[in-house]
Amino acid sequence: MDIKHTLLTGLQKFAKQHTLTTLGDRSNYLGASDIGCCPRKVILDRLHPVEHDLATLLRFQRGHMAEDIVANAMSAAGYDNFDRQVEAIASGNTPIRCHIDFVFNTPKLKAVLEIKSVSGIPDGPHSSWESQLYMQMGALAEKYPDHEIKGAVLAIDLGSGDIGFFNGYKPDEILYKGLKDRATSIWTDYQFMMLGHSKNPSTEPSPLCGYCNNLTTCPRFAAEEVPDLEDFVTELRSLLEQGKALDKQIEPMKASLLSIVNQAGHSIKVNSTILSKAVRSRQHTDTGRLTAFLSEMGHTMQDFQESSSYSFLDIKTPKTTPKTKKSA
Repeated sequence: MDIKHTLLTGLQKFAKQHTLTTLGDRSNYLGASDIGCCPRKVILDRLHPVEHDLATLLRFQRGHMAEDIVANAMSAAGYDNFDRQVEAIASGNTPIRCHIDFVFNTPKLKAVLEIKSVSGIPDGPHSSWESQLYMQMGALAEKYPDHEIKGAVLAIDLGSGDIGFFNGYKPDEILYKGLKDRATSIWTDYQFMMLGHSKNPSTEPSPLCGYCNNLTTCPRFAAEEVPDLEDFVTELRSLLEQGKALDKQIEPMKASLLSIVNQAGHSIKVNSTILSKAVRSRQHTDTGRLTAFLSEMGHTMQDFQESSSYSFLDIKTPKTTPKTKKSA
């Protein structure tokens, strides 16, 4: 049995069934998460759907797991006053259907909780998360005009066990109207393209572009210049520089503490931290003896070497050639 193929085909079927059961036919409406995304991606994903790869499907499952974990924890803690996958339809001519992860209910309050499964907790919520939340709260406020509406985002990193809770959101009429206008623009372009009309939907480059199936045909990436990612790249370079500076501080401190542990001859405890000397061994090849042995057999080391490649992000600033002054 090809386990990878089995997982892929099985999760593809499961994803389709789960989407149809919980969300229905998404080609007939816009969801709250769509409205905060790149319009071009939203439209092309509907016009030209593709089968998701295994990595994407596993991320989807990670999201479902995070929601189930929250539901189980809340129920066990005695908070059973919530509904899951609550649908709220926004008013207007554009079909907008919000499916809210959790709505906690009291007699005069409905609190929205959106769950995000992440790899690394961000310092603050992404703008797309906030757009989704404001859309959900606005639609829920229309559905329950006599209730107070609140909202929050809970980011969960299942790998590290960290969480980020971003609370204190309330409906905003101006933001809600702006999001509905944006949805109308996306939906209008989608309808035109469905009828075969030529249309170039707007694009919004972001760090999430690496997960887009339409990147290779995106006009924003047709040329080498992509200035829209400047803020993201600038932040990355700043963090890398901070990392280098921290490494210069960390290594001497670690060396000093190791020296103390060595001198003490045993582990030491500093409040709740235990410092000890760890020793690991690793095997290495005696190339001299191996070369001599292979030579006797009529071979060299090169006969058994194979090349392999790996990918990484190369970050550099191109050098600029100074302009020469023209002589008078």
